[in-house]
Amino acid sequence: MDLSVRDRTLLTSIAVLLLVFLAFQVAVYVVEALRQVADVLLIFLVAWALAYVLVPIVDLLERRTPLRRLGSVTVVYLAILIVLGVVLAFGVPALALQLAAVAQRGPEYGQRAAAFVTDLQDQLNGAGFKVDLTPFYGTIPGRLAEITGSLATNALGVITTTGTILLDVTVVLIVAFFMLLDGEKLWQRFISVLSEELRSEAELFRLSADRSFGGFLRASLMLGTLYAVMTFLVLGPLGVPFAGLLAVLSGVVLIIPFFGPTISLIPVAATTALGAPDRFLVALVALIVLQQIVINVIGPRLMSGAIGIHPLFVFFALLLGAQLAGFWGVLLAVPVAGMVNTFVHYAYQVWRGRRVRTEAHLIHG
Repeated sequence: MDLSVRDRTLLTSIAVLLLVFLAFQVAVYVVEALRQVADVLLIFLVAWALAYVLVPIVDLLERRTPLRRLGSVTVVYLAILIVLGVVLAFGVPALALQLAAVAQRGPEYGQRAAAFVTDLQDQLNGAGFKVDLTPFYGTIPGRLAEITGSLATNALGVITTTGTILLDVTVVLIVAFFMLLDGEKLWQRFISVLSEELRSEAELFRLSADRSFGGFLRASLMLGTLYAVMTFLVLGPLGVPFAGLLAVLSGVVLIIPFFGPTISLIPVAATTALGAPDRFLVALVALIVLQQIVINVIGPRLMSGAIGIHPLFVFFALLLGAQLAGFWGVLLAVPVAGMVNTFVHYAYQVWRGRRVRTEAHLIHG
């Protein structure tokens, strides 16, 4: 049957729309299936990230000591167990006490915040600025008490489920153990069945992931830990309330790319202003200086070569990651953008004839 050009165009359009519809239906089913196994996938993802963090230490022990792979992994795990034991014995109880204190003193801090805004209102009126802050400070006590109470209650709820957390941590450690032990062998076995072109591109993927994810995760954890320790050393001697809790929170928030450093200062500044106002300026200046050292001096050395993309694209990746996956999207946006940048660069070289597909892995050589 002969069809006119118009009929062919119509049939083609219908076929494309059907394919798009089917693709969306398949995507919905895939997403739903992933939700069903999200907990399992998360465990493997965390184990994979942990393995990436530990690989350089294990490799170093294997090269510099008589230990083989199994012995090196075992030594690293013994060190992890010692650290976890110390944290469980001393860190968790201390944080629990500070969280309980936050819940208890939340209303008091709300009253102080309201008094502070009232004084600011009087100063503005005295200076001739007619600004009505009454709607704002009238709701501060209740809102602050509600926020602190909710935060502390949720955090304490997490601590009370330590058994579940420890079970998940144990599973993660076991999975990461086997990844560290046999990950390279499994990878080589996987790529051995691929064609030469795909094998080279798979190796590029692995090298890119190691640089982007591994480098980013290791550097972020080191920066977050260093900043948390230094924050505690600044706030503790100054007598700022909840110094330990604020230090841990600041270290965790700092690893969020782009926005983390600014956000990490907010709870510290608010708590210091309400709990130790006479030391507010000293604490704020000290933490800003500390951030500049950690981010601009130490950070670039640790992150050297980990990402390699323009800050504008980093910002775009962060916004896109936040829209797609919330907090985890923000956290993983930068290393994912680094991998995408690598493959875009590779595809451009292949398209321009500057590199053949069997040379993909040489980009990271």
